[in-house]
Amino acid sequence: MSEEYRQRFQAQWLEPFGFDNTYAITVRRDDAEKYGWKSISDLAERAGELRAGFTSEFQEREDGYPGLKRAYGFGFGKAYDLSPALMCEALAKGEVDVICAFATDGRIVAYNLQPLKDDRGFFPPYDAAPVVRTEFLAEHPEVRQALAPLAGLLDDETMQRLNFRVEGKKRSHEAVAREFLKSKGLVN
Repeated sequence: MSEEYRQRFQAQWLEPFGFDNTYAITVRRDDAEKYGWKSISDLAERAGELRAGFTSEFQEREDGYPGLKRAYGFGFGKAYDLSPALMCEALAKGEVDVICAFATDGRIVAYNLQPLKDDRGFFPPYDAAPVVRTEFLAEHPEVRQALAPLAGLLDDETMQRLNFRVEGKKRSHEAVAREFLKSKGLVN
């Protein structure tokens, strides 16, 4: 894919940061522990009893619920259209049993939720990586060097915690990023 970026967009895709903000089928952590749910396949036995809360977009996209049902061979008892802003809270309050979250959503931490492993590799990866114009990199090679220490530094759980500090604790993006970079010895 990085070669295609060079050719089509005259841009270079640098090393990924380490987190993947793809869809994540998510349940309450207590339910995951109670029923032994670790992966999406683990839901099969109880799927017909479960109430899902999905965005309308997720319910219509081929890389959403229709494709998920085909890939895993089951659907949920009911699937409700929910606003992305309300899904995590609805799950936490027991109004639904399963949602489609984004893997790095800070509300996963806030509401004690558990994303399940996509054990069939259905969802496409959405790896976060810096993309920089080739011409700019040629003029400023120090940018590549400055970004290199960030490669692989952030996993999904770290991004959930950082996003929670911004969204849940109402801290500024800049302050949270600076604290994280400082904790890793990358800035003073």
